[in-house]
Amino acid sequence: MDRISAAGNLTIEVETDRWRLMVNGNVPERVLLEAAPNQPLHYIELFGSKRQLPSEGTLPLDAIQRVVLGWSQEDESWHLGLLLGAEIAQQRGSRWCELARWPDPDTTVFGDLAAKAGRGLARTIACPFNLIEPETQKAAVPAPPKPLRELPLYFDQWTLNRQSALQFTRSPRWARSRILRIGWYAALVVVYIILSVMTLRGVIALPKPEFLPYLGLAVAVLLVGLIGYIIYQLLTSPNRVVVDDETGIIRGLRGETERWAFQKQDVQAIYVSEVMNRRGRKKRVGDVVTESRVIYHGELNLFLQDGRFYTVIEQAQPVDDELTPHEAEIEDAVLPLSSNQAYTDLQMAGLYVAQALGVDCRYDRRVK
Repeated sequence: MDRISAAGNLTIEVETDRWRLMVNGNVPERVLLEAAPNQPLHYIELFGSKRQLPSEGTLPLDAIQRVVLGWSQEDESWHLGLLLGAEIAQQRGSRWCELARWPDPDTTVFGDLAAKAGRGLARTIACPFNLIEPETQKAAVPAPPKPLRELPLYFDQWTLNRQSALQFTRSPRWARSRILRIGWYAALVVVYIILSVMTLRGVIALPKPEFLPYLGLAVAVLLVGLIGYIIYQLLTSPNRVVVDDETGIIRGLRGETERWAFQKQDVQAIYVSEVMNRRGRKKRVGDVVTESRVIYHGELNLFLQDGRFYTVIEQAQPVDDELTPHEAEIEDAVLPLSSNQAYTDLQMAGLYVAQALGVDCRYDRRVK
């Protein structure tokens, strides 16, 4: 049996009649994906959901066209994955399903190991194997990284600034909007209860259909539940997130009370996720026509060593993205993020956090 290590605390076991992809690191080792001859691939729910694979936890062999290993100039890494058939690719939005990667700027350090892992998987599932070699010509010298945008940064109801450490601060508008919502819901509760009770006691004639007074009471109960949930948010949701680059700890605070905390050893990478429209939207300003995309939702997430995602910051309000260079049409993708490819304030904030914790930063782009 061969055990091959890959990036992200992954290990691949290659045997004559079995191929397994496992995660280890600071958590007990567990199998993410397993292949055996003449059997569909089996994977855990988290692995499948991240790659938009069928929720049943299995992938039929006839849905796999080939196993592919290739070296990418963009992130200077070997990437091992599956090329899927048209039917499942249409459901996922992509034919490519990555399984593992090996950072290798020299192209020769991990190439043989990655190829052994790829050939082992192809042999196990009786599928063709394709190796895409690095281009022989000398790669262009990458542009030096640009400096990050100066602080403070503003997005939605958060501000990122540096005091003794990096600190996200939530605007008081967030609390005020929820207090107003509580008042509005409370007024509706009173109205629904008064009208329903007066109707049931005969003060007001029964409406048709006659179940409407009971429906009003049910709505009042639902609104009381929403009021309770909003109050819970106001009392527990962090209004500050502090990233201390000296201690390597990121903490969510409500006042001075710590609501959650992670050390940099717990974190694999920072993920900046943005949901945007597939095509740009044209906008006229005087005689000038510009084209921009709308970012409907954004998140800054921690990708933890145990494979979980933890949301740190949420950008819930849509914003116009006028800084990202226009592309005719874009697709879902997870890409390495550097200062040369970061344009929105949320992307810049992710890079600040990644630098403070000393981990990679990735951009998770979703389109609709």
